[in-house]
Amino acid sequence: MNSEQQGLGEVSAQAEWPRKLVQAIEFVLPFLAVGLIWEIAARSGIDGLETLPPPSIILQKFWVLTFENGILLRHLFQSLYRLTVGYLLAVGLGIATGTLLATRETAREMFSPLLSLLISVPTIAWVPPLLITMGLGDKTVITAVFLGGFFAITYNTIRGIEMVNRDQVNAAKLMGVSGFKLFASVLLPASLVAVITGLRLGIGYSWRALVGGEMLSALIEWGIGKMIYQARFWNDVTTMFVGLMVIGLSGFALDRVLLKKLEKITVEKWGMLARR
Repeated sequence: MNSEQQGLGEVSAQAEWPRKLVQAIEFVLPFLAVGLIWEIAARSGIDGLETLPPPSIILQKFWVLTFENGILLRHLFQSLYRLTVGYLLAVGLGIATGTLLATRETAREMFSPLLSLLISVPTIAWVPPLLITMGLGDKTVITAVFLGGFFAITYNTIRGIEMVNRDQVNAAKLMGVSGFKLFASVLLPASLVAVITGLRLGIGYSWRALVGGEMLSALIEWGIGKMIYQARFWNDVTTMFVGLMVIGLSGFALDRVLLKKLEKITVEKWGMLARR
């Protein structure tokens, strides 16, 4: 790289800073505004808000649970373990099932009505039957997480593959591409926008299933859902809000760090999705 190119690179990097600073301010500002309004309302003494802890107290509790006694980290670790196992199963089987139903007309005609029926059932409604049939431990919660993500991923995979240009598929087949190679080189890349949407929806539904399962599974001692559920026995509203905050931040981080990154290095890079 010559000095002129290096100079242009430095100028470009310097020009990026104001834009990134504005983006950071735009991101943080709504949270600060809501937090300030919440703080004022919680400390105003208005009837009905006596039990609502202000954000400053919630943050203090978060610090204690995280850095002083470490309880929150143990709860979070157990929840992330269950979420990871259940969600990865949902991703693998969801994409495989969606591909099968999208590419096999007979299978699609047979199972589409069943998929439409099951996708409308709230995931939390699966938990009581699972508790009876699978027990009160991790197996039930992981299965609930799996069901939470599976249907959304399957449905979006089907729709994505159905929208793939048939000319591309036919051209690949004429060149001798078939089976898994056809899926990996044509169907998946062309349907990735819809698949990633399914992955993002699936992880949100999986979080809901995780928390509900942890609350209802009697043999589970650790998990964010269990922490929130146990806090109600002591009327510890602050700990409940800490749990809600951790769930929201964890879900946001997983979406931004993993799925948003996947979207950026694939469909945005390929020009299939407008850069934002």
